[in-house]
Amino acid sequence: MPLSNAVCVVQIGDIEVTIERKRVKNVNMRMREPGKAHVSVPLGMSLAQAEVFVREHADWLVAHAAKLAEREPTRPTSWQTGEVVRLWGDALTLRVEESDVRSYAVVDKDLVVHVLPGDGKEMVEALVEQLYRVQMTERLKTLLPMCELRVGKQATSVTLRRMTTRWGSCTPSTGRIRLNVALAELSPDCLEMVLIHELCHLHEKNHGPRFQALMDLHCPGWRATQRTLDARMPG
Repeated sequence: MPLSNAVCVVQIGDIEVTIERKRVKNVNMRMREPGKAHVSVPLGMSLAQAEVFVREHADWLVAHAAKLAEREPTRPTSWQTGEVVRLWGDALTLRVEESDVRSYAVVDKDLVVHVLPGDGKEMVEALVEQLYRVQMTERLKTLLPMCELRVGKQATSVTLRRMTTRWGSCTPSTGRIRLNVALAELSPDCLEMVLIHELCHLHEKNHGPRFQALMDLHCPGWRATQRTLDARMPG
């Protein structure tokens, strides 16, 4: 179903695939959830050619959708007692209890969240988010200067945000780095790798051979960590 001269949507079984013509060199296929995929194609490729490409890769789409469907949820959905919350790669059991003061605490293998009577799941989620921000801020106190020394570049600022499509970003012209607060859900090596990745962008803007050589030098084994991050892309 055409949407514009630059975007169209095709259906592959139960999968809705959005095709978009962009200023990219290669075809990029991404799937964040089982029923939806996004394909970016170079401007030189027509939407008709792109649709043929997508249909030729229908097996990959179906197989990847199946893997996503089987994957254990990385975040709670209802934010109720008994759901699993992850902190630095460890699985914690969420316990939501009413109190006269909002708070949170890690107790053994539980994450205890105290809410006020009448608070909804949004408040539980907000308190867990606050925990992640506090944890990341504390860890960055030592990790940031260590990584800056290793890479030979300093960030002008590092801010934490909840992102849906990336783990970090950098503006080389200003030296500002943004990190996804969801990194607190994963093992600490993921935070370190993303931080080094963004610092390397202060040397090299794109992801070409020179950038990859910098990553090999400053973060050996980063490709394995990248695969983990790609499989756990926030949504």
